[in-house]
Amino acid sequence: MTDPWAFGWTQLFTLTGLVMSGVISFLGLRTFGKWKREKLEERRLEVAYEALTIAYESEMVFDDIRRRLVREYEWTDMPTEGLSEKEIERRRSFYGVIKRIERHHGFFERVLVLQPKFMAVFGKHTEAIFQKLHKARNSIQVAIEMLIDLDEPKAGTEEWDLVLQMRSDIWDHSSTGVKEPKRVTKMLEQFRAEIEALCSPLINEEYTKEKAST
Repeated sequence: MTDPWAFGWTQLFTLTGLVMSGVISFLGLRTFGKWKREKLEERRLEVAYEALTIAYESEMVFDDIRRRLVREYEWTDMPTEGLSEKEIERRRSFYGVIKRIERHHGFFERVLVLQPKFMAVFGKHTEAIFQKLHKARNSIQVAIEMLIDLDEPKAGTEEWDLVLQMRSDIWDHSSTGVKEPKRVTKMLEQFRAEIEALCSPLINEEYTKEKAST
C-alpha cells in the first residue's frame, strides 16, 4: 500500500532545499557585493593617493624647470655649429629649460598613465583638470620654440610684448609689460588645488577610520 504522506514529505524536502539554496545564493550575492564595493573603494583610494602625490610632485618639477639660473652643465651639449657667440649666449638659457623638461620625462609619462585611471574613478569630466597641467607644460615649450630663434625686438612693439609674455610663461616673470602675468603659474596652482579637493577628503577619511579602529 502506498504511503499517503510520501508525496508530501518529498515536496517538503524539495521546498526546503530550494529555500536553503535561495538563502545561500542571497548571502553569497551580498558577500560578493560587499567584496566588490570594498575592492572599488580600495582602487579609488589608490588612485586618489597617486593623484595627490603627482599634484604635490608637480610643484617641485615645475619649480625645477622654471628656475631662472641656468648653470653651465645644462647647456654644454648644445649644438653651436654655425652660430655666432651672441646667438650661442642668447640660446643657452632656453636650451637649459629644454633639457630640464627632458629630465622630467618620467614624471610626465606617469601623469599620462594616471589620467585615464583617474577619469574612470572620478568621472570623465576630470579630464579638464589634467588639461591644465598639460597646457602649462605646452605653454613653456611653445614659448621656448618661439624665442630660441627670435632676435631681440625693439621695446614698445607688439613683438616686444610677445617676448615679455613668453618669458613670463617660462620663468614666471611679472614685469609691468606682461599682459597676463602668472598665466602658467595659475594653471599649475589650479591643477593642484582641484586634485587636492577631490582626493584629500577620501584619504583623510580613510586615515580617520584606521585610527579609530586601532
